[in-house]
Amino acid sequence: MVTTLLEVAVGFCALLTLHSFINVRFFFLAPDLQMRSTSSFDILIPARNEESSIAGCVESAISQLDAGRSRILVFDDNSTDETSRILQTFAHEQLEILTSNQNPPAGWLGKNWACNQLAEKSTAEYLVFLDADVILKPSAVSQAIGLMQKHSLDLVSPYPKQISKGILGHLIQPLLQWSWLTTVPLGIARRSPRASFAVANGQFLVVRREAYLASGGHEGIKDKVLDDIELLRLLLAHGYRGSVIDGTHLANCTMYKDSQELIDGYSKSLWCAFGSPLGSIATVSFLLFVYVVPCLGFFNNNLQLALLGWTSGLAGRFVTDVKTGNRNIFAALLHPVSIVCFAYLNLVSWWRHKHDELFWKGRKL
Repeated sequence: MVTTLLEVAVGFCALLTLHSFINVRFFFLAPDLQMRSTSSFDILIPARNEESSIAGCVESAISQLDAGRSRILVFDDNSTDETSRILQTFAHEQLEILTSNQNPPAGWLGKNWACNQLAEKSTAEYLVFLDADVILKPSAVSQAIGLMQKHSLDLVSPYPKQISKGILGHLIQPLLQWSWLTTVPLGIARRSPRASFAVANGQFLVVRREAYLASGGHEGIKDKVLDDIELLRLLLAHGYRGSVIDGTHLANCTMYKDSQELIDGYSKSLWCAFGSPLGSIATVSFLLFVYVVPCLGFFNNNLQLALLGWTSGLAGRFVTDVKTGNRNIFAALLHPVSIVCFAYLNLVSWWRHKHDELFWKGRKL
């Protein structure tokens, strides 16, 4: 019976790894680095307590500007650190800083409110939502818009290269890209209106202004924690098309400075990532079964199956890590440990949600 279970787990692992190879090779769209769009765009940056990263973000955004057809709008959302002072050191005619000294209205989450305020001030053809911990490479925005136009998309989410900090960061952060490159059929997802196929990352997200407004924009998702995915789902429901794309060579993002910040960051959103407690249990149980259970073969005379399961999981992790710029072979070797850590983060997230202990950037969620 144990051997049969191990065989099933290894079989699933091999199939998922094959799927990740197919996605990486054929369906993960990457911008043409020589392609440039001449369409107008506004870069919209919501910022709350971002003193460690806001200067680099704004500087990289300024490098994208083309005189007369683009602007940068920053919404300083009642920051309590040095963010406001740092923003005031910038003087650029195409940079506008919006300041709020109030908390968001009832029913709104902070980031969604900030993005809504920024979008209302924008008049460009394309809205570029950018988190304050993202650093853009030269021409990143025009390249992303060029790919949108080439494939007739209304939204693209260029997934930045993730810069990991600390042991937990190296174990967990690569799972962001690995998860959907392994499980989501990207070729089908680009053409399908199904909400379950939606993959997006609000760190760097570009949307046609017309499609954004027609779908309801952030006002339509004002209380949603996973604002990026929910915004894409909103557009899909209104007949528009969007897709995650390879942003490895377009931007870098350092989401968390240390392990505690990573735990807090994942805790605020994982509880709603899979729809319900049952959805979380099912997803985490499946991942543990496929990527951790085969390792038990090392301890019960199923060495061959254990090695096959471990190396198959390693191959899937490694190919997605290389594609997305996370070249840490040691972390890839510990992929089963990464899955156990992910299961732990889910438990922490649900515990904090049930006990009303979710906070982010000094604000209760």
